[in-house]
Amino acid sequence: MKPEHVEKPFSQRLLELISEPNFIKFQNILSEPNFFTVVGRTHYERWHSNFYGWLLDANGSHLMRDYVLIRFLLLIHDERCLKSSYHGKNNLSEIIPMAEFDEISVIPNEHQSSEKSIRNVGRFDVFLTAKYRNNDVAGKLNVIFELKIDSRIDAEQSKKYANWLYEQHPEDTNILIYLLPELMSDSRSTVGDARWYCMDYQLLNDKLVQPILEHPNLNHKVQPFIIQYIKNLKIRHKGIKMAITKEEKKLAVELYEKYSDVFDSIFDALQEENIIDDSTSDIPTRGRSSGRITVKINNKIFDGETVRLLFRKILEYLVDENLLRDISLPWGISKTRYILTKEIHPIHPSGKSFFYPESYKGYTMETHYARERGLSC
Repeated sequence: MKPEHVEKPFSQRLLELISEPNFIKFQNILSEPNFFTVVGRTHYERWHSNFYGWLLDANGSHLMRDYVLIRFLLLIHDERCLKSSYHGKNNLSEIIPMAEFDEISVIPNEHQSSEKSIRNVGRFDVFLTAKYRNNDVAGKLNVIFELKIDSRIDAEQSKKYANWLYEQHPEDTNILIYLLPELMSDSRSTVGDARWYCMDYQLLNDKLVQPILEHPNLNHKVQPFIIQYIKNLKIRHKGIKMAITKEEKKLAVELYEKYSDVFDSIFDALQEENIIDDSTSDIPTRGRSSGRITVKINNKIFDGETVRLLFRKILEYLVDENLLRDISLPWGISKTRYILTKEIHPIHPSGKSFFYPESYKGYTMETHYARERGLSC
């Protein structure tokens, strides 16, 4: 027996969706005002830098001491963080559990809003230094934080900052952390230098900012500022949505489960008109195909559990066999979508960033989360 909603006309199902209490609640969450939207600074990078500088300052009015610094250092070991090429040489995971930090200095902070500026190098969004001790192990920690939201990555800047840090502090523990809305497959393809750790704002929201609200020593007078920042991460600006909250995810999944026919019909119609050519949804489609995918190229068989894994194998083969030498890049199948490029920051002709990229030896291939759409490209 077919579900009841399949027999109803699309217009009726759409009306049911927009009058659904959860849909109205979802709309209210997305349109909820916050301090950043009121003053027109939702995606102003300087404000984000000052916010994290304030949190990292052990003497900040938040009263959490070095808690945020320790959480940041733990995040570089999270599986969702792109690792630095120096990660194997980093012994912080052994030091952090029992480490004591002192003489923590952060620029900017709530008393000094200007950034750390180095002649002929540049200005660091956030620069932190600290001394640490763990039993008989002692040392100095230096961390450069860079933040991007809607401005382009400058690979030369990434290299220049990294060179300065390691050349000026060869005996210290040095960490480079880049915060971005979107990540590529590795640090080099993301920011142009492999020495950086890269993490997105979704990871920061889930593992840093949200847990701060549960800290027993958090100054209740500054808690509203942190809540306002979390609300700001939900605001979409120039196609960028910094983070999705747990409440948003829960409502989205519930709505999709109940109205999947409506959402799928809308998506297919928009894609047919070339209004959209990719998706930003992580929600598994019910009935989506499963099992290994197999493709034959030049009598060689490639297979993978997902489109992304399959395309990764194909990209490695095409590059290693030098089969791309005569192809003019970027290359695509339509005026709105590229499949292959050698650009450091791959974008489609429409200006959108690659949604599901796989990179290998300087080449990047667009993939897809859904096999029926990925294989049709």
